[in-house]
Amino acid sequence: MSARLDPALPAHRTHRVQLLLFAAGWGANHFTAMLVVYRRELALSPAALGLLFGAYAVGLVPGLVLAGRTSDRRGRRAVVLPASLVAILGSSVLACGGRGFDVLLAGRLLYGLGMGSVMSPGSVWVQELSSPAVGARRATLALSAGFGFGPLASGLLAELGPRPLITPFVVHGLVMALAVWHARAVPETAPGAATTATTNKATRSALGRRGWLALAALLPLGPWVFGFAAGAMAILPGLMRAQLSRPVIYSALVILSTLMSGVLVQPFTRRLGPRGDLLGLGVGTLGLLLGAHAAAHALPLLVFGVAILVGTGYGLCMTTGLLEISARVSPEARGTAVGIYYVLTYVGFALPFLHAHAATHWGDAQSLRFTAAAAFVCLLVRAAIGWRRSH
Repeated sequence: MSARLDPALPAHRTHRVQLLLFAAGWGANHFTAMLVVYRRELALSPAALGLLFGAYAVGLVPGLVLAGRTSDRRGRRAVVLPASLVAILGSSVLACGGRGFDVLLAGRLLYGLGMGSVMSPGSVWVQELSSPAVGARRATLALSAGFGFGPLASGLLAELGPRPLITPFVVHGLVMALAVWHARAVPETAPGAATTATTNKATRSALGRRGWLALAALLPLGPWVFGFAAGAMAILPGLMRAQLSRPVIYSALVILSTLMSGVLVQPFTRRLGPRGDLLGLGVGTLGLLLGAHAAAHALPLLVFGVAILVGTGYGLCMTTGLLEISARVSPEARGTAVGIYYVLTYVGFALPFLHAHAATHWGDAQSLRFTAAAAFVCLLVRAAIGWRRSH
């Protein structure tokens, strides 16, 4: 059985796992900036690009759930390091994407599987290497930094560097390999178990009613983590394209602004405590309303203000959810719970699809206003949950 680490262990061990989460997040999100490149270089249709974007989620979801549960059984380190190699393989396949759509599709599926298998146990690993509150902020910070930096770095490499279909993935693969090399020395933190059968029984009983209730309480919160972010990253840049001369770099800068806002808000989450969810939902709702105004009047610069607001909402909602799981789910089932929570957050990436259909009936600005109203309703539900718990 692995020994639980003391929270006072040297911080550099946590930073090594954070670097790995950063590199994984880079690879997960830089494909967004590459969609314009594929349309230009390979003449792929919008439907094909949409399928490539969605293929990532097909690999991601089983990776998040199965890897989280396996890490409860086998250990965080034992899952994260091999999964990182799968992610590197996925980037390597994507580097050969110039050969055609099928190669790109295989690479996206592989990277989604690797990313999901790194993300949930890796986040728990960071939390177990430090205190839960500090660890939740560090995991969110590392992932957000990777999500934000990836599109900017790859967008610049594709726009200004040689061989735009290859260079971004080669650079990312090298960074990912370096991160794996550094993380290999970090020790195991999972409580562990004597046998698989014992662990399966323990995990089921530990998650049990209390764990499922904790996850159910996150239903009004989780989808808005990436739902808010998707509003700025995937919807608004497309609406502004007629006003832009450099749409790839503009999109990358909007994505960076959104996710860096989620990073910069992290030092304040400790002061906010469990009510960070209400502030996050409130700020994100305001961001969507401002986005509706930007869409109605075609104001590209205003989108950066939207990015700051929804990015702040993203950061607060993500960290609050992780903190709630660490407080309400036992360590033996925490990997499973975090994996399910991350699946819930990725539901938010359905927002651009829903928005596109709603906009055909009501227009872009009005659809964003309806979305803001839905977020406000979820804020009221979370406030009611908090009131009930306090009483």
